Amino acid sequence: MTSPCRVVAFDLDDTLYKEMEYVASGYRTVARALADATGGDAAELFSIISANRPLGFEAALDAVAGKPGVERYSVDDLVEIYRAHKPDIVLGEDAENTLTALKERGDRLVLITDGSTRHQRAKIAALGLDRFFAPEAILISQETGGDKTTLVPWAIVENRYPGCRLTYVGDNLSKDFRHPNLRGWRTVMLRDVDGLNVFPQAPLDWPAEYRPRTTVDALLNTI
Repeated sequence: MTSPCRVVAFDLDDTLYKEMEYVASGYRTVARALADATGGDAAELFSIISANRPLGFEAALDAVAGKPGVERYSVDDLVEIYRAHKPDIVLGEDAENTLTALKERGDRLVLITDGSTRHQRAKIAALGLDRFFAPEAILISQETGGDKTTLVPWAIVENRYPGCRLTYVGDNLSKDFRHPNLRGWRTVMLRDVDGLNVFPQAPLDWPAEYRPRTTVDALLNTI
């Protein structure tokens, strides 16, 4: 008897890499730009930005107030530098090994992520995810017209892969699991074992339909 096709869809941020690595990458870029303009210390400015988030850019400008060159930048300018920066992020070993093993097994791999094309495409390029996900299998909410709190991305996958066993791997209880649970998908939450995720995980704080059917400490356990 032929096994049904398998589709494994992944979240991006805090699933395939830690989102705080992207945040730190952006902060370093802003700190270097501000240091270059004012003669300040980039490492010190990075520490100031990180310690004072979400008002880190304001704090950094205060730290170099009065220095020649500081007039070149406003908070909005620093925000734009952050948003436009080329991310210095890498795919973790566990994610790399998992995606490689699933691809070699013949599973269809899908990426479902919320956010803007600009930011998510930059992350995807930096992580080299085109090695694993075909262009049509990358679903970004700004491009599809619906985020994970809507039926849009789930319906796209179901229509594209009829009759397949569907799995979604994510981390965020507020939006990653409710719709796929209700539609009969297998759902897997990658546990935040280090407590570094942007959105803390507290499954018992959520109704049952929002919770994953399975929780794992490593992506390789999804195979």
